[in-house]
Amino acid sequence: MTLFESFHPTLQEVLLSGLGWSDLRPVQEETCRAVADGADVVVLAPTAGGKTESAFIPAIDALLKSGSRGLGIIYISPLKALINDQEDRIRMMCERAGLMVASQHGDVAARDRWKFSGEGDLPNILLTTPESLEVLLGDPDSRPAFSAVRFVIIDEIHAFMETDRGVHLRCLLDRIEFSKNRVQRIGLSATVGNPAELLGWMSGPARKQRLIHIPSEKKPKQFTFVVEEDFSLQVRAVASAVRGKKALVFVDSRSFAERLMGPLAELVPNVHIHHSSVSADDRAVAEAAFDQSGGTCVICTSTMELGIDIGDLDLVVQYGPPKTVASFLQRLGRTGRRGRPATMTFVLERPCDLLISAAAIESAMLHEAEPLHAPAHAYHVMVQQLFLLLKSRYGSLSRKTIFSALHSLSPFAAVPLEKISELLEYLADSDYLSRDGDLFSAGPRAERELGKSNWLALISVIHDAGGFLAVLPDGTVVGTLDPRFVGSEPGKTFSFTGKSWRLLFRDDVHKRALVEPAAHPGDAKRPFWSGSGSGRAGDASPTVCRAVCRILERGATILPLPNDQKEMLSDLIRMLPDDFGPGIVHVRAEPEVAGWSVVIATFLGARANMVLARLLKNRLDGGGRHTLRYDQFAIRIFDWEGADAAEKVAKILLEISEADLSALAAELPELPDTTWKFGSMLPKEMIAEMTADEYYRLPEVVAGISSVRVSDGH
Repeated sequence: MTLFESFHPTLQEVLLSGLGWSDLRPVQEETCRAVADGADVVVLAPTAGGKTESAFIPAIDALLKSGSRGLGIIYISPLKALINDQEDRIRMMCERAGLMVASQHGDVAARDRWKFSGEGDLPNILLTTPESLEVLLGDPDSRPAFSAVRFVIIDEIHAFMETDRGVHLRCLLDRIEFSKNRVQRIGLSATVGNPAELLGWMSGPARKQRLIHIPSEKKPKQFTFVVEEDFSLQVRAVASAVRGKKALVFVDSRSFAERLMGPLAELVPNVHIHHSSVSADDRAVAEAAFDQSGGTCVICTSTMELGIDIGDLDLVVQYGPPKTVASFLQRLGRTGRRGRPATMTFVLERPCDLLISAAAIESAMLHEAEPLHAPAHAYHVMVQQLFLLLKSRYGSLSRKTIFSALHSLSPFAAVPLEKISELLEYLADSDYLSRDGDLFSAGPRAERELGKSNWLALISVIHDAGGFLAVLPDGTVVGTLDPRFVGSEPGKTFSFTGKSWRLLFRDDVHKRALVEPAAHPGDAKRPFWSGSGSGRAGDASPTVCRAVCRILERGATILPLPNDQKEMLSDLIRMLPDDFGPGIVHVRAEPEVAGWSVVIATFLGARANMVLARLLKNRLDGGGRHTLRYDQFAIRIFDWEGADAAEKVAKILLEISEADLSALAAELPELPDTTWKFGSMLPKEMIAEMTADEYYRLPEVVAGISSVRVSDGH
């Protein structure tokens, strides 16, 4: 009997008549066998590789064979838009098999939401986000509905692992374990550098685990590079590439997407824009535009990297060099379907951008991608879970009960009891908790700050950036604007989503900006957002930086570039020392008009070099007189006297590599507690620990400078 023939007859009929399948793809077959064996599974497969069906087929089969009623499958997505995109596809499979599907998230109107409390039938499959699942699990009346859950499917799981939402998600997975069944976890992921760690993070200890990794088929790929310093020529290059085609143009930031929208729309028709500050309706219009015949171009940020289905594309344009191998692969995977080559055009400003782009491609060819690291000290999420626990129990909890509950959640299982006690004492001293002997309950300050919205702030760990919702007088949402950009002057005109608007009124109480179309835009301003980059080369990942180092060591890229671009890279490489090598920090002194400068070539990335620059400045003789500059590849120290500068700096670097991490952390500026949601409820020591480990990533930085070589630059 084949695997297909072993499926429940109803599922066989759905696959045959609904999908036209009489057999499975390799990724689906491997996943079905692993799930049937009781394992938690992470599936890594290329875009459009059948990952979604590979998760649902064995789960549906198990529900049909067991005849179990009630909620059996929970599908969790990082994006509401991804749920909306996948819903019809999932419904087709499930409802033809006689299973009911419910979608529950912020875009679903209250009248259309399924009632999980009280009498009545329950859906068999729930499509949701972590935040909406939190609402349901936090409701004592809804919690019994989860007693029959057998499977949790997490789409785009790689998008969760390094984030606060990922910590929240892991807590939710542990809290669902009150089901009478062992709940199997199935994660669907793009390429990552450490898939085994991703699986272990999702699954947890003492559980059967299987990694399903189906490499991409070797398909032809076409890369074109345009290097132009002038912005207007860059826009013309984009227009030439996308004209008459279905294309995505990926840029680095919302601000730059808005900058590109106007001039590009003047050169080619049917241009749309897609980023996180555009309204949901306008994003949906951009996604649907690809259904039309003829050319369609969507300028987008990473919002279009995840698996929203927009059909077959002719081309992807990467504006500026890719920052990570993972995002490059995600973006490239948008093209090259149905036997056509994957096609990407890079529009770049400088030869260095060409070098970085070549490095990202070479890393992908070697199957290298960035490893993911889960936050190790997410104390702010622990605070969230503590107050959710208190809220759900309607009263006081003993210290022992709190210890047990928090240690049952994987992200906090290793937190020492002493540290949890310190947190409880701090929260009690700060009036966030009330203490009665050994019992703790929500204190007056928590009631005041969290209870004012009926504790709704607890359902999410997403930090509200304080954006203003731009709305028309009739209530139509235009998008979200940065408060600093909104300002306070009514009558200001600005361009947004390719249109001109006039600010009528700023409502600080409700965080609304009332706007109207501007008939005569005049000097329309372009919006900006806090944390939104320039759209140019930013911080290439350490993985990409190491690949750059390999190209420099080799003296050329292995890519078949046109002669003029080969010469461009050769000119760049000739300007650099010839003794680079991966894994070694090179330090050399260079003569200046007055004195010397020292160049420290680390190839560790901009964040690591920022940390090293701060630590170096603290240790330099007369550190105040030295000027330090850094980028993703190197640190340069100016204003040295004496040709022995390189030896002195190398010695300082080695001292840093041997120093105590806590002592180094004390030298670095602390991030404000408002960096994290619920961060203001934490003691200073925990903020310092989170800053050092999660923002500065000190252990990685110190490990990166363990080998230092002094070079004379010849």
